[in-house]
Amino acid sequence: MKPFLFLLLVLFSFDSFSQSTVISELEADFTGNRFLRIVHGDRFFDVWGENYAFSHTDDSKGPKKLSLLFIKNSGKIQERKDFWIEDGEYRLTGKVNDESTWEVFPNHPYNQIDQEIESADLETRKKLIFQQLENELGQEKLIKFKLDFTDEELRSALNLIPSDSWYHGEIGTYLTLNESTRAKIGEPAPDFSLESKSGEMFQLSEQKGKYTLLEFSYTGCPYCFLAIPELRKFHDEMGDQIQVVSLWKDQTKKIWLESQSDHKSQITWTNVWDPNGLSSSLFDIKIWPSYVLIDPEGKVKSIWSGYKKGSSLSKKIQREISL
Repeated sequence: MKPFLFLLLVLFSFDSFSQSTVISELEADFTGNRFLRIVHGDRFFDVWGENYAFSHTDDSKGPKKLSLLFIKNSGKIQERKDFWIEDGEYRLTGKVNDESTWEVFPNHPYNQIDQEIESADLETRKKLIFQQLENELGQEKLIKFKLDFTDEELRSALNLIPSDSWYHGEIGTYLTLNESTRAKIGEPAPDFSLESKSGEMFQLSEQKGKYTLLEFSYTGCPYCFLAIPELRKFHDEMGDQIQVVSLWKDQTKKIWLESQSDHKSQITWTNVWDPNGLSSSLFDIKIWPSYVLIDPEGKVKSIWSGYKKGSSLSKKIQREISL
C-alpha cells in the first residue's frame, strides 16, 4: 500500500472513532427525591439514588458541551453547570447537590474563556466573542448574545465563520429577517417550508382549516423529550381538530434522525428539521421547548415557552382553542 494512501486511511479511521468518555466520581450526601441529568454531546440520561458513579461515552466529535442539571422530582432545576470537553477521557468530581464543587478534569481551555465572556461587560464581551469566532465557543456565544450586536457587526462576524458552518447559516437567517417579518399574535403567521422525516414538504401556509400547534425542539433539550408522551396523547385524542408539528433545530440531519431515536420513535405527527433555524427565528424562539398555536385562518393565536411535567400542556391548548 502506498504511504500516502495508508496515512489517509489512518486519519479517516481515527476521525471515525473519535469519542469522549466521562467517568463520574461525584459524592452524594443528601436524602430526598432528586436526580442528576447529564447532557453529554447529543445525548442525555438521568442518574437516581445516592450513588452517582457512572461512566458514559459519546461518539460525536468535540469540542462539545457536558451539562449537569441537579433536579427535583417536581422538575425544578436546583443546580446547573456546563463544561466544554474534547475527545478523550474526563473525570467529574464534586458533591452532587453543590454546583460550586463540580469540576471536570482535564480542564478544557474553552471553560475559562467561556466564563470570561459570560461575566464581561457588553463591549468587552463582544470583543471576546469576535476573538473566538474561528471556533465553536465563539460561534455559540455569538448565537446566544446576537441581540447585543448590530446587524453590521453580525455581518462582519459572518466573514470570520466558515460558510458551511451551521452557525453561519443561523446568523445569516437571522439577518434576513427584520422586525416586520417576525410573528405577532393576532396577525397572519409568517410562512415557511421545510422537509419532514417522511420526505414530504411541510408548508405552514397550506395548513389552514384547523388549528396547528408548532412545537420547537432540539435534541440536546431534555424537557423537549419530557413533553413527548403528553404531546402524543394529545395528538391521538385531538388530531382531528388540531395538527401537531415538531420542528427540530439540530445542527445536522444525522443528529435529527438518529440521536435519541428511542424517544423520537414516539412521534407519530409531522416531524421536520429546521437546519438554519428559520422557523425559530420567524417566531422569535429563545427557549426550548416553545409552542406556537395558529388558528384555522392562519393567524397566530398564542406563543409560550417551557414544559414542566404535570403542567398539563393539553389542558392549556384546549383552553386556548376552547374545545
